[in-house]
Amino acid sequence: MYVGSAWNGSKRLLSYWTPSTLKRNLPIYQSLNYYFHNNFTLAILEELGKTGSVTKDFMLNREQHYIDLLFQQNSLLILNNSPTAGSTLGFKHKPEFRLNRSGKLNPMFGKIFSPEFIAMQKRNKVGKNNPQFGIIKSPTTIAKLTKLIYVYNFLDKSFLGSYSTVQCTKIFKMGKNTLAKYMSNGLPFKGKIFSRVKLHDF
Repeated sequence: MYVGSAWNGSKRLLSYWTPSTLKRNLPIYQSLNYYFHNNFTLAILEELGKTGSVTKDFMLNREQHYIDLLFQQNSLLILNNSPTAGSTLGFKHKPEFRLNRSGKLNPMFGKIFSPEFIAMQKRNKVGKNNPQFGIIKSPTTIAKLTKLIYVYNFLDKSFLGSYSTVQCTKIFKMGKNTLAKYMSNGLPFKGKIFSRVKLHDF
């Protein structure tokens, strides 16, 4: 059994058929690949309301409730990677994991690094020692390096401006996780749409 939670149930369910997702080295995906989808059953344990109507903390709290409830006496049945919802807290690698990466099986085993290489790794890279120190980037270069977020009014889809991630969180008073969530699900936050993709032509 596997217990999970999602802001968008249909999007989450669809991910279990996505080839790139199924390649991830996690128990739930390994089981899907081995037993195939038609040998699994989906059960909705609790509906928390419309997307965005509850906080992430509350959602994870409810997920944790069902993890504890279902797996307290049946820990061998759990496919969750960790006993803690939304975290790797309590996760332990299998003994094979350590054995596969010890001694000669470790990709760094037997490699000898030159004194120059070690010195480069340890050298002070702050201030004048930074190879980029004093270099003034052109506006064109800065524009290429900056990943802009395009903001629109949800009601009339009018363009409000483009901002960097830091600017966006400060101007619209939201955390980075909240910003990422609403860009991912496409839903409005406080009457505004946030997108990495330009939605206007002008």
